[in-house]
Amino acid sequence: MKNFTFLHTVRGRLLLLAIGIEVLMLSAMVANSIRLQHQAMTSQARWQAAQMAPVLIAAIKAPMAQQDYATVQAVLDESRATDGVDYVVVTDMGDRQVASSGLEAGQPLPAPSTTFSIFNRMNKPQYSVAVNISQSGQHLGMLHFGMDLSNIASARSALLTQGVGIALLEIALSSILLFLIGIWLTRHLTTLTEASLEVAAGNLIPQRMKEGNDDVGQLGAAFNTMSRAIAERINELTSAKEAAEASEKAKLESEERLKLVLDGSNDGIWDWNIQSGSIEINRRWAEMLGYAPEEIDRSIHTWSDLVHPDDLPGVQKALDAHLAGSTPLYETEHRVRAKNGSWVWILDRGKVVARDEQGGPLRAAGTHTDITPRKLAEELLHKQAEQLELEVADRQRAQESLALKQMQLENSNSSLQQRINEAITELRQKDQVMISQSRQAAMGEMIGNIAHQWRQPLNALAMVFGNISSAHQCNELTAEYLEKTVENGNRLIQKMSTTINDFRNFFHPDKEMKAFPVREQLRHAIALVEVGFTSQNITIRLDAPEELMLTGFPNEYSQVLLILLSNARDAINESGVAAGIITVRLFKRDGQGCTAVSDNGGGIPADVMDKIFEPYFSTKQMGTGIGLYMSKMIIERSMNGTIEAHNSGGGAEFIIVTPLDGAVS
Repeated sequence: MKNFTFLHTVRGRLLLLAIGIEVLMLSAMVANSIRLQHQAMTSQARWQAAQMAPVLIAAIKAPMAQQDYATVQAVLDESRATDGVDYVVVTDMGDRQVASSGLEAGQPLPAPSTTFSIFNRMNKPQYSVAVNISQSGQHLGMLHFGMDLSNIASARSALLTQGVGIALLEIALSSILLFLIGIWLTRHLTTLTEASLEVAAGNLIPQRMKEGNDDVGQLGAAFNTMSRAIAERINELTSAKEAAEASEKAKLESEERLKLVLDGSNDGIWDWNIQSGSIEINRRWAEMLGYAPEEIDRSIHTWSDLVHPDDLPGVQKALDAHLAGSTPLYETEHRVRAKNGSWVWILDRGKVVARDEQGGPLRAAGTHTDITPRKLAEELLHKQAEQLELEVADRQRAQESLALKQMQLENSNSSLQQRINEAITELRQKDQVMISQSRQAAMGEMIGNIAHQWRQPLNALAMVFGNISSAHQCNELTAEYLEKTVENGNRLIQKMSTTINDFRNFFHPDKEMKAFPVREQLRHAIALVEVGFTSQNITIRLDAPEELMLTGFPNEYSQVLLILLSNARDAINESGVAAGIITVRLFKRDGQGCTAVSDNGGGIPADVMDKIFEPYFSTKQMGTGIGLYMSKMIIERSMNGTIEAHNSGGGAEFIIVTPLDGAVS
């Protein structure tokens, strides 16, 4: 008896369908409850923030106007005691923090929240607010505070946990109830299935099914009636069959023996009445071509129509020769069209078995043998032989071509190394030229910076000489005055000499990689150019809250920074910005040290963004196009880092990413 899995039964499928629908509805209900709770709680949080802001502003507005920041701090500390407030910060008109509660010193202010979500598991749920503080239309500063949403998140989590628990309990109880109902509804179906299988197996008197007034009971009664009717009909048919078999037994035995002989040969049999043109065939003859015996018209014309047109003349010639008595047997190999349109190769053999008194043929019989596999094998063997001949010819040609190419390769190998060496030498010369150009350009920048650094001490030195001359003319040049004046002059000259030493040490190349403090290197590089930038109304801001130790070449790193600062200055001057600002930021990202240089010079055009690091490409009229290329080579090849460029805000931003000390692999 066939075994059924639980899911193949009616009760199993009903149970699975009901549970699936219930899971879907309960999931929708729990999700909607969480959504409604989230909407209500978030609305409450926004309302609380809206109510809190005016109260705090009213309390600190007067102290802010009087710059009484101690009172402002006291108000913030008191408001911080309120449940649900993470931090409160007040900044003045210059965005400087004047009072803070709940936020560590130096920690950046969180950005005001534009969206409201408590489903972020990575951070503490928080809603940040920034409100303007003004009095009589005058801007006094900004109030920043953050609302703690942990209670909302906890409530949502508790609701989700309880909702899922209740849903799982309800699904379990419903599953048990539905399973019991399914057993009761299908209590007799298993017995009915077993009885039906017994009938199919030949047991015409299966066990009696239970009957009743419900649908299952009526089904059992109908099965019992059907079983009795089948048994009675089988008995009638059995009696009739036994009577018919008794009269046909001898005939069937003889026909069976003949059939066994013919079927054992696996050949089709044909019997042709030449006078009438009719042909008798066996089942194998028809099946060989994909037909049923009743689908074949018993006519000689049907046979000739099935033979391939190219083979028909030869077949007809062989058949005519045998009918005329010229050959003892008829035998041909030809193609015959099958029912599906394909061609079947047939070995057709036959012989005239009856002739008239004049020797004319009356009857012929023969066999059909399917030789398609043999013909296909012969055709495949023939194609493989042809293919082998072609492959041999191709291989010979390939060997000849290989020998020729080998000779050409040997001839070219003698000069290949020389060409490679010449190419390497040329590339090295180009790199040296570019490095020299880059250093010359940097030297030009530094000379201009030295001029700015020397301008003030030179003016002061000129005044010293002028004072000496005036004192001499007025007979006031005493030894004490001269000594003091010479001392001042020597101090100015020493300062100028120190400036020269700073620039000279800066351009001294590093011989090996070493660990160096990057914030100190940034400050030193900025100090070299700050005077010149200030004279062009450009401010350099350094945002480096912590020191980082990098591994590399400090002077080359500073050279890259000076190139980026110079490009930022040129971009600001070309854009016509009245007050130029260059920001240098130092931070860590993914375990590496990053230095970002950004400006407000309008940014890099999008159509040239992917070309700015190419050698000799420049967007400036007098640019050499090697600064950014050399910067990329220094950072990537010498310091195992990367340099990125993109537009940010009102200008361009370049980010230098290099390994921290100890992170070099």
